[in-house]
Amino acid sequence: MRKILWWAIPIVVLLVIYIGGAIHYQNKFLPKTEIFGIKIAGKTTTQANSTLKDNIKTTKYTFKDGSKTVTTATGAEIGMSKDFGGMLTTVKNSQNAWSWPIHLFTKPTASLSKATAIINDDTLNQFSTSTAAKLNKNRVAPRDAALSFKNGKLVTTREHKGNLISATKLTSTIKKSVLADQNTVNLKKTYVTPQVTTSMKSFKNLKTKLTKIANVSGTFKIENKEVKVSKAEVQSWIDIKGTTMTISKSKIDNYLTSIDHKYGTYYKTRHFKSTASGTVDVPAGIYGWTVNHTKEIPVLVSAVKAGKTFHKDIIHKGMGYHADGSDIGNTYIEVDKQNQMEYYYKDGKMVMSSAVDTGNPNKGHATPSGVFDVWSKQRNAILKGQGYSQPVSYWMPINDTGVGLHDSPWQPQYGGSWYLSHGSHGCVNNPPAFIAKLYPQVALGTPVVVF
Repeated sequence: MRKILWWAIPIVVLLVIYIGGAIHYQNKFLPKTEIFGIKIAGKTTTQANSTLKDNIKTTKYTFKDGSKTVTTATGAEIGMSKDFGGMLTTVKNSQNAWSWPIHLFTKPTASLSKATAIINDDTLNQFSTSTAAKLNKNRVAPRDAALSFKNGKLVTTREHKGNLISATKLTSTIKKSVLADQNTVNLKKTYVTPQVTTSMKSFKNLKTKLTKIANVSGTFKIENKEVKVSKAEVQSWIDIKGTTMTISKSKIDNYLTSIDHKYGTYYKTRHFKSTASGTVDVPAGIYGWTVNHTKEIPVLVSAVKAGKTFHKDIIHKGMGYHADGSDIGNTYIEVDKQNQMEYYYKDGKMVMSSAVDTGNPNKGHATPSGVFDVWSKQRNAILKGQGYSQPVSYWMPINDTGVGLHDSPWQPQYGGSWYLSHGSHGCVNNPPAFIAKLYPQVALGTPVVVF
């Protein structure tokens, strides 16, 4: 009986200690409990709150970039709350007083995930913004991976991570460190990362597309010429941004404009071999052709998208586009204002000519110079202008301002200097008998060269 009692005594003692400890820790934190690195084991929530208040102002958080400490801050500086009562109650309620013996050797887990209110977001955001700005002064921003065309080839530039700190990421990392009861903030987790990397599927897909486009070239058949469009030129039409590309219609438009200026004739000053005045420079009029940008651009966009080399006739509009590049051709009307003469050439031979009266330059009505065309023909028309209404038997307008060729039975004479005092309002006055023969021979679209 005595032996049984001796063995029971240690058990009873341990049981008393265990029960006493459980009672002790009913309203106190378990052994080894720490919050924010501050020991609060054996304290009530009120005592722990007081301890945290006293210590949080000076609790230091270390910000490390690798192994290097770049700055430090106190809990107060990062926005730690001055009252931890609610948070401590949450932590205390999560602890089991009967488990106290275990925590003599192991640190209990203090779950702070529901206690984010202990950090003032405004203060933390301000701290993160100012700290990031200060630390970023000598740091390198990340660089996205990029694709570009250089010297006719597609070039891949790999991304560069850099070490620029994101204020947003810094806020998040600080909050996670605080709530995880850690006093060290790893700045590498706050780096701004490249938004485009070579490993992204979208980047790889774009590279595949551009590789195909990189080999696109073409040839335009322009009248009797072949104009090559190089790979580099086609590549210059491509706008690349991140993982997307667009074929720039405006850049194609600019290229076609250069074709207009080099090969088109609508804006062209011609060196014209006249009948009586030698070679003369004749400015542009309404006769001539240009590239039809509206129709040509979508055709080129489709060809580039498909990655196909193109060989095609240029799509044009206007007058005077000829397969042999002859421009005005060999059938035309020539009006020589200096000599007050009009000539009609057909198939390279002059078949008719006559003296005429052009517009009176002394009254501001000089007949405009340029290369025009007969765009309409009308019998028995009435010509109207400021202060006049004149019926004519033959009317062939040649420009878009009301100037044309017509009979003028009111003129007593033609040629010489008569036009300087009795010239028209801008039209070319023809002798009635002459234009009666000319009118049926002239086809619509016939060029009219006035100089």
